Amino acid sequence: MNKALILSLLIGGMCGNIATPIALQSATAAPLPKLDRSVAAQPSKIELLNPGAEPRRELKFRPAANSKQSMTMTMGMSMDMSMGESPLPKTPIPKMVIKMDLNVQKVDPSGDIYYNFAYSDIKTIAEKDTPPAMLAAMQKSLKSLIGIQGNIVIDSSGLVKSKNLILPKTIDPTLKQTLEQFDKSIDQISTQLPRGMLGVGAKWQVNDALQSGGIKFNQSSIYEIVEMNDLGMTVQSKINQSALPQDLKLPNVGKEVKAKLTSLNSTGEGQYRVRFDSLLPIAGKLSIDTNSKMSIQISPKEPAANIVNNVKIDLNISDK
Repeated sequence: MNKALILSLLIGGMCGNIATPIALQSATAAPLPKLDRSVAAQPSKIELLNPGAEPRRELKFRPAANSKQSMTMTMGMSMDMSMGESPLPKTPIPKMVIKMDLNVQKVDPSGDIYYNFAYSDIKTIAEKDTPPAMLAAMQKSLKSLIGIQGNIVIDSSGLVKSKNLILPKTIDPTLKQTLEQFDKSIDQISTQLPRGMLGVGAKWQVNDALQSGGIKFNQSSIYEIVEMNDLGMTVQSKINQSALPQDLKLPNVGKEVKAKLTSLNSTGEGQYRVRFDSLLPIAGKLSIDTNSKMSIQISPKEPAANIVNNVKIDLNISDK
């Protein structure tokens, strides 16, 4: 059972890798066209459902060159798992507090925005009954991410045109995978806006075929402007994901281990505030719930075990 428990936690981590970037991008109301796509996937489709009430305006991001911004993300995660009819022990997972600093290097006459970002602080906060060893291990691992930087170019509607994440050659492979999951969200950390004149009540839908944590899934998101003035807007978001049955490749396990995803469904909703003269949200909240069913076979001599997994994420964003 110990071996099976370890493998089940690895699977839970894979679902967490899906939920984490989706949580971040949902809070910023942005699709993720830079996520690894399946071969048959088509580009993101953005459909304007309702232009909203008059007065309407063409929304553009217009940060000033050399302007700076900071954003702090506090993420709490809980996980419930069962193997067959037996629930697995629940471990309180520490919260993660991630601070990101952004600097606008230049803004072209065309509206293209060049900026760099860096993880300036990452720490963990213990929940009640969090094992001290888990807290210490997470703190040590995440500390090595502080100072990692990247460069991004986006247009005035928030569409990413190019990106470069600068990683040290000596980074731990497991930590690299975690960081790349966050980076896929940062691809669209600013809001990608639909074309056209928009007012309060405007709605748009984004449909996408994505891949994250080794799992291919479809995503449908709806965004609505609930308040707007000359400085910025408040947006509500609702998101749904689903995945078809598929084989999985688990990290750090032998080739004899076979795993298959039976089903995956996620729902989430949130609200955030963004200014037109900045690129990151200044405040926001998001909750997302991911439910999955999987089967895992440790060796050909043993029967497959069915695992039910539920991952809940609560994300809070502030500009402090």
